[in-house]
Amino acid sequence: RQLEQVDSEQARTTSRSSREASVGYAMGTGIGGGYIAVPAGQERRASEGSMADKNGSRRDTLRLAPAEELGVSLEEYRQLLANAKLVGAMKFMQLGKVGIEPNSVYGAAILMPQVARTAHWHRFFLPHVVSSYFYLLVCMFVHATMLVYVGKELHVMNLFAGQMYLCDFGADLPACTLDDDSERCVGPFGTPVTAPRLYSWSQWASRSFVRDSLAAVLPDQAEKIRTIADPGEYGVESYYCRLLCCFVYVISITQELDNIINMIRLLYNIPSEEQPWFKLGAEEDDETAETMEKWLSQVEVKVAGMPRTWKLVNVFVVLLPKIMLWEMTASTGINFLMETGGIDDIIVNSVALGFLLTLDEIITDAMLSAEVNHLLDECQEYPLYQEGDLHTHSDQETLSKSEELAPGHLQLAWEMIPKVMVFCLGLLFWLVTRYYTLHCDFVDGRWVSKDMHLPNSLSFSLANALFGRFFPVDAAQTPYWSMNA
Repeated sequence: RQLEQVDSEQARTTSRSSREASVGYAMGTGIGGGYIAVPAGQERRASEGSMADKNGSRRDTLRLAPAEELGVSLEEYRQLLANAKLVGAMKFMQLGKVGIEPNSVYGAAILMPQVARTAHWHRFFLPHVVSSYFYLLVCMFVHATMLVYVGKELHVMNLFAGQMYLCDFGADLPACTLDDDSERCVGPFGTPVTAPRLYSWSQWASRSFVRDSLAAVLPDQAEKIRTIADPGEYGVESYYCRLLCCFVYVISITQELDNIINMIRLLYNIPSEEQPWFKLGAEEDDETAETMEKWLSQVEVKVAGMPRTWKLVNVFVVLLPKIMLWEMTASTGINFLMETGGIDDIIVNSVALGFLLTLDEIITDAMLSAEVNHLLDECQEYPLYQEGDLHTHSDQETLSKSEELAPGHLQLAWEMIPKVMVFCLGLLFWLVTRYYTLHCDFVDGRWVSKDMHLPNSLSFSLANALFGRFFPVDAAQTPYWSMNA
């Protein structure tokens, strides 16, 4: 019995020692003080915090001498360092990084072949490479086809309905409502455009059909019917609202243009050599604790060098089609908005057209596999600066580098210009000017529709949509409507 009591006491001592090693103790704050058990991790974090405080206080002690040389207090010297570090960090943000487009089939088409190449074309990655290219083609086909149909509505179906281009009909509506004697107030059917007589094309066509039908049924009353039954005029309800909505649309497509520029910078700046696009990162010391769920976190996926052949493939398969689709979207969208007369229709259409630019993201979320989406999210960007430029060895170097990064007078003036706004206004001017040049004539100080010719067929191809100036729609020689008629 005495031996059993000794063994039991030793077991309790061993258990208590192991528990103390894994838990740890800290001074209690309750009644009676003493020590209380705390988790070992919390104890380590507390010791690390105290170590950081000691390191910080040691660095502050070393900063007392340079602070006295500058004639400032320690707090003011710390603030100067904070300013210098913030300026340096913001400057390197301007230099920026380039990466693949996240959550997009365009990014997947660039990323997955390089991942498969790095893995020596492991069979696991081949289906993902094929699916990335397949859904890229699906996205391009759907995007281009929808734009072709919008163009067909504008340049074929509207013409079969007898419609002319809107141009600036009704642009001077407020002034013409007060005084309709000016030449600028004449609508497409030769009568003054005023607010009580302004209608959309569908409304005008219905009113005109009723008038002509009554005149045909009652030919002896035709003159009286044409005098009393006034179909009104066709024009835009608000010229400035139309321009404003076009500007909003231009802002929405500018983001896609930024993605194109980022892709160009990516293909230009990364090395033209075979480099791995993923590598092994941080691992746990205990190999037995590793699981397949942790393997994803241990592999770093990042943009790296790519062979010149793959750069050419990405230029012709991904970049150039993306540029062509963006140009089609920009021109077709502006033409569609410029041909919209109602205020509410213009506002709704300016927002709805942006749907086409998110088609690649919709396809990525809905159709690409979870594995590809994970790699797109985890892929790190490629820095456009040298990592060594980010490091300084002393506070004095940090302060001096901040002075070197300060912009000069000309650079400061350049950076104060709202360049994105200026670019959007320039892009708007170019797109609207092209619309007027292609579809309107400048007559008597305003833009009116060109002579309208009935198409010879219902066909409207991708060449008509992309290069309408060089591949116009086949139409009859005799116009069915002319402003001079």
